[in-house]
Amino acid sequence: MAREVHPAERMGTIHRILVPVDFSEPSRKALAYAAELARPLGAVLEVVHVAEVPAFVPSASLPEARASDLSLVTLVREGAEELLAKFIGEAAELGIKVQASRLEIGSPAQVIPEVAGAGGYDLIVIGTHGRTGLAHALIGSVAERVVRHAPCPVLSVRPNGPT
Repeated sequence: MAREVHPAERMGTIHRILVPVDFSEPSRKALAYAAELARPLGAVLEVVHVAEVPAFVPSASLPEARASDLSLVTLVREGAEELLAKFIGEAAELGIKVQASRLEIGSPAQVIPEVAGAGGYDLIVIGTHGRTGLAHALIGSVAERVVRHAPCPVLSVRPNGPT
């Protein structure tokens, strides 16, 4: 009896998969989905988190001891690095092997396609929050903008979709 061939296996061109994460449940689902896709292909998974620095933060919301010593970019970078390390650690505990992870600063919808192009990725697997209606109109969809500007195919994983 012939073995069923996964559609991506037939393509034979997926060697590197980029998984953008925002530490949400949809990001976790996207990483798990990408891991399942990568396994039979022998593809490597790489994770990117793009932290956006707010244009304005009231000084009362910054930790007093640190506000005078560090810039807002530094505070955002340090916090994001901690969250990224924790996210990768949790993935490893679930048996998901991430080859590399990186942190970028900027607009996720702009930076993710840039990273994918510069890194020569074959596929982006991105979680989507599944917003519709007014929430989608006001907040927009990073995944949707990545699909429009990515230099490679993009697979979006819905929050209520398969893992």
